[in-house]
Amino acid sequence: MGGENYNLLTRELLAAGYTVDHHPDYVKVCSGQWGKHPLENLAGGFEYLRWYVEQFVYQTGCGKHVMGNEVLSDIHYMNVFWAHENDNPVIRCPFDNPDCEKNDKRLHGIHGGSLCIQCWCVCHRTCEKYNYENSIEKANELRQQEQERKYKEYSDALNGRICYHHMYYNERTRSWNLRYEPYDCVRKCHSLFCPILNKELDKKKGNIYYDLKKRRIRSDGTLFDGEEVVTIEKGIRFFDKPVSMDICQSFIKLQSNEIYQRYWWNTGSTLQLFDKSFKAEILNIRAESRPGRDLMQDLADINSGIEIFHSSDLLKQKKETRKQNRLKRRQKVIDRLEKKILQTGYSGLEPFSLDKCHADKWLSVERIAELELQRAQLEKERQNQPQQLSLFDFGNLN
Repeated sequence: MGGENYNLLTRELLAAGYTVDHHPDYVKVCSGQWGKHPLENLAGGFEYLRWYVEQFVYQTGCGKHVMGNEVLSDIHYMNVFWAHENDNPVIRCPFDNPDCEKNDKRLHGIHGGSLCIQCWCVCHRTCEKYNYENSIEKANELRQQEQERKYKEYSDALNGRICYHHMYYNERTRSWNLRYEPYDCVRKCHSLFCPILNKELDKKKGNIYYDLKKRRIRSDGTLFDGEEVVTIEKGIRFFDKPVSMDICQSFIKLQSNEIYQRYWWNTGSTLQLFDKSFKAEILNIRAESRPGRDLMQDLADINSGIEIFHSSDLLKQKKETRKQNRLKRRQKVIDRLEKKILQTGYSGLEPFSLDKCHADKWLSVERIAELELQRAQLEKERQNQPQQLSLFDFGNLN
């Protein structure tokens, strides 16, 4: 790595006679070494200590001050390493001026998409004393105040019927927008009063339930090859936990299409990838306090050749299967523990070990005592067994 690839700080320190083993106490050698020489590292040589750079006063091309702890460093962009060590860290411009003549042209333009944008500005160290009134921090504060003022204006225009969880700020137009999505109420908000609906939420809780209809063509090479197989899973729960019925009703009105989209991206698209005949349909979306069953409809569907499942039954079956598997795993551990106690005794279990904890938790005092008694009996039987004497032993008897 040649000296031209060192950062500006390193070149200045080497020119002043400093070395890897002798350097100022406000710098260190980057530990991300990739070459044979210690200065051949990811930082380009020496790098400032954090406490030291936080005291730096930087200045933008437009003359605004900014403290070292506010700038962004160690960024590779346009074949340039923007860092404290090169005297060129960057900040997000609070004025969003994409073609500022006083900025480095390599940073021109607006970056980012959708509602959030970023316009980067290079900074250089200055000997001027930091002036908050002429600083980026002050400009950011004014920008934040403008954002809060516009939020209040938007709220006043709608008589306060807005919610922060559903508000979005467009940084391009510097304006607020309301997008009411009840699904976000479940994830983000726990208030009992909804300002958008302008009412106390219904204390009665429920969930969104729906039916999932799946179709596919059999291609198993059997007599039924080519037949259409149709199944319906009924009463599938959408939310993880019960929520106010008001939120359920609002969700059905405004976001019911989310059910199909989430199913398709999470499961359906993968199934169709392996089976091109696969199709899915969401039916009978409803808000209920608990899943109901229409037995007459179930019979009609079965008579038409549709295989019917109920989600609650499948969940109970999965829960029972998990329970039985858990009991089987536990029984295996208990069997192993009992065998170990028969061999070494309860006192032979290592204190504070997992085996000791499991024995205390899953074996009763009576069972441990029974095992100890069995162990004593086995030990007595082993001692009473006749011993076979060898020819050498008979010779010793004579």
